[in-house]
Amino acid sequence: MSVRYSFELFPPRDAASSGRVEAAVDAFIELDPEFVSVTFGAGGSSTHHSLAVLQRLLDGGQSPMAHLTCVGLEVHETARLVRQFLDAGITKFLALRGDEPRDPAQRPRTTLSSAAELVQLIERVESERVPYAETPLPGLRASSIGERRASAEIAVAAFPNGHPGSGIHRSDVDALLAKQSAGATMAITQLFFDPYDYVRFVELARAKGVTIPIVPGVVIPTTLRRLVRSAELAGERVPRVLADRLEAAATPADAVRIGVDATIAQISALEEHEVDAVHLYTFNDHRPAVDVLSGVGAIPAHAG
Repeated sequence: MSVRYSFELFPPRDAASSGRVEAAVDAFIELDPEFVSVTFGAGGSSTHHSLAVLQRLLDGGQSPMAHLTCVGLEVHETARLVRQFLDAGITKFLALRGDEPRDPAQRPRTTLSSAAELVQLIERVESERVPYAETPLPGLRASSIGERRASAEIAVAAFPNGHPGSGIHRSDVDALLAKQSAGATMAITQLFFDPYDYVRFVELARAKGVTIPIVPGVVIPTTLRRLVRSAELAGERVPRVLADRLEAAATPADAVRIGVDATIAQISALEEHEVDAVHLYTFNDHRPAVDVLSGVGAIPAHAG
């Protein structure tokens, strides 16, 4: 079975990191993945930089995915962002709720309160735009045909070991079902370290009625700091054996090799459970991602 791959990038925070992002974009365009997702800051704080990366991917013939969060923005501001991405040619979105402002006084008066509502907003804005594209007919003056525009594809987040606020009753699975009902077309999981956590989660979600594809999100832990930080952000326990190996690495290159090998082993275990798509969190470093794809046989060993 052939596994499809996608990657996540975040826009450069300053001029010094621009070259790294550009190199990653060029490498991923050459690999021709399923898609490349691009994050942006809370409240749309780095939308300009995100659009630049998304446009570069579009120019390279790719179909990128734009992240969107709704908490912290007025509804009309979120709608404007959606329209801005659609007007730029972006038709893939990752709809996320986002984190509440630390200061309640900063909470907008009218804001969306869930990813499911954001999914509905994306669909509404997409439907309100001109639904047909006019295609001129050759040889016929002022004649054209109406061609239906492509519908937006909307991904949402899933949590193999539960959202921090989901409790023992796994309300996060109910939330995923609500996002599916709202129009989500796929889910991408937060990172996890045990392949069986993903397998058990998919079984639970399917039993509750979730039918959309659930793509495992996998991090490439090339340093101990990255491993620990990734686990903290996802609310996961740090895998102790892997952490010890990274800490004991003699050189940075050895640490990268340890992280790449661990990711290859994780993907290989997922393939045994008939997983046909994997989303790689790359931290804007394309070289480990290329090594992972080589290691699992997705691309020739000399590629990249």
